[in-house]
This record gives sequence, C-alpha cells and structure tokens, in this order.
Amino acid sequence: MIAAWMYTLNVYADSPHLKIPIQKYEGKHYISLHDLQRNTSLESTYDFILQRGKIYHGNSYVVYQPGLSIAVINGTLIRMDYSVKRVKGEVLLPLQLSENVLSRFYPAYRISMKYPFISMIKTRQEQRDPLEKGREIPRHTSKDAIKFIIIDAGHGGKDPGAIGKGNVREKVINLKLARMVRSELGRRLKGTRIIMTRNSDKFIELGKRTEIANRQLKNGVNGVFVSIHVNASVSHKISGFETYFLSQNPTNEEARATAALENNVVILEDEKRRKQYKDADFIEALMITTQIQKESSMLAESIQKHMDNLVWEFKSRGVKKADFFVLRGALMPSVLVEAGYVTHRKERSYLLKSSYQKKIARGIAQGIVNFIDTYNREIIKEK
Repeated sequence: MIAAWMYTLNVYADSPHLKIPIQKYEGKHYISLHDLQRNTSLESTYDFILQRGKIYHGNSYVVYQPGLSIAVINGTLIRMDYSVKRVKGEVLLPLQLSENVLSRFYPAYRISMKYPFISMIKTRQEQRDPLEKGREIPRHTSKDAIKFIIIDAGHGGKDPGAIGKGNVREKVINLKLARMVRSELGRRLKGTRIIMTRNSDKFIELGKRTEIANRQLKNGVNGVFVSIHVNASVSHKISGFETYFLSQNPTNEEARATAALENNVVILEDEKRRKQYKDADFIEALMITTQIQKESSMLAESIQKHMDNLVWEFKSRGVKKADFFVLRGALMPSVLVEAGYVTHRKERSYLLKSSYQKKIARGIAQGIVNFIDTYNREIIKEK
C-alpha cells in the first residue's frame, strides 16, 4: 500500500495577482490545500498511516497534522488559534497558517486577506533564496505562557515495563507516581490544566502520548510534557534517580541503554505505526528545535535538583540526554524521569513504599512548578 501521495500544479506560479478563495467551516476561516496548490507552485505529500502532511516550496517546508493547532516551518514551531482539518479527503489550512506560508514562501508578493479571498499581489522580483527566508522566525511564533502540564505514566496494559524481583512491575509504580505528581501540582498550580495520558492500566502507543500533549497547543498556550518511569539494569548494584531530555547524542552508553529499554515498547505497537520512529522527514521536521531542547534541559535540571533536595536514601544520577521515542514528537519542553531501579534490591523496596513515592512525586512537582514560574516570568518580561 502506498502511504503517501503527491501532486504539483504550477499553473499560475508567476502571475502578478492571485486570488485564493477563503472557506468557512464550523464558523472558522480556512484555505483549501487544493485551492492553494491550484494557484501556486507549492507541492505536498500526505501520509495516510501517520495522518501527517508536508508542503514544499524550493528548500522550505511545512509539516502539519489534522487536528493539531500547530505546524512546523523549517524546524520552527508556530501556533494557531484553531486546528488543521481534513474533511472528506480535503485538507483545510487555518487562515493564520495559510498567510504565514504564503508570506514566507513568496516574499515577492504582498499578501492581503479580505473575505472571501486571500490575495497575492506581486510587488518585486524574488531576491532571496527560499531556504534563507525559511530560517527567519515566522509570525505567530511567540513563546507563550505555560498553561497546561501533561503527566505521562510510562508503559501500561500489555506493556509491563521493567520487571523486578517478586514480579514488581514498572507500569504500576509509574501510575502511582504520576497520580501523586498530579495531586501535588493540583494543590500548587490553581488554574493550570493537568492532564494524564493514562489514569488506568491501559496500553498507549508512544506516538499517541505526545499527540495528546500536542493537541493542547495553540496560539497563546504552551505546556510541558513529563514522562514518569523507573529503570532497570543487568547490574543489581546500580541505583539512583535521573532525568532525561531528548537528544540524538546520548550522554553515555548507560543513557543509550536506558533509551533502548524504554523504546523497546514499539514491538507491541501496530506494525504500520512503527514507521513513524524511522521516518527521517518526520524527525527532521518535528524533532524539537534548539530553543525547545534548551528549555527541556532547564526543566530536567529543575526536576532533578528538587528530587535531590528531598531524597537522601539514594544518590542523584544527574541530568542526561538520550533519544527516547516518547519524547520525539513533543513540541514543548519535555523530559523523562527515571525515579529509581527496580533491579536494585533496596531501592525496589523503597519504590514500593507510599511515603517514598510521595517524596519522589513532591520533588518532580516542585521542579515543574519552579520551571514554570521562571519560564512564565521570562515570557511576561519579553512581552
């Protein structure tokens, strides 16, 4: 089965004055991708398995997904007021995204909107390479204040995660910790939405977890994604807690091994969807930008610091980086917490104690709160 299709129309690419119809759908304004391509030299592909589309112009590209109020232009995230739609096979792009694409990809044209058309009027010759233009920060790309938190309890359902002696299952500990973190945050952050990817023993594919998070993003709204796990090792002597952020360059071999252990869950997923973890275009477009990676590093440092302040029974293993599939698609500050080792006899016994779980949860929650306070102060300062 062919997973993607492409079409190209260049009928009016050099016309001095173009008019593209604006459609209304559910009370909001959209541009049909078909109409956009019919009037310009844009090209596009659509992956039916991953439900993801890509629009090209020269060396520049846009990646979008129906149902999400975000898109990526040349690796830079933009947020919109409402989401991309796919209706009866037709892709509808929010007017905000359409204007952004046209103004960036066609700098020789002046873009104006007056319902029922978006107009492109040629004012000069092309003077800049599309790739150079694409490196600019697009409009509607403000770093908006954090208004929601996604708490992801790792594994679940048919995926038990790491298993310690006595049939201690990681998925059970993860869920208990996640619920405690949610409760702590609920007391400390009134007015901030706290969303669990799972609140019961059920299996969720890795890509679905970040999709739950990304669906909350829109213009004016940012969030954080925190995935909670416990670790395992072939050595029964290794213990301690650590926090990771996403990178294709692992800190060390231990970090690489931890990522491999957590990523192994893909063997339980639908075979068609596994493609998303090997799709170079997807990684190129949706891997977190340098700015988001920096913010993820800050979030990891804050969580690790506050866990270390509260937990004295076992040592902090520090902040590390590795390529975790569950973090790949998250378009916001994102980390993965490894709260300890179920393969270490003493630490396993502590990880099963409610009092110790509360310590870990308080440390994670306090780290999140302090990061958000710092982040939101910076946003207010910038605005």
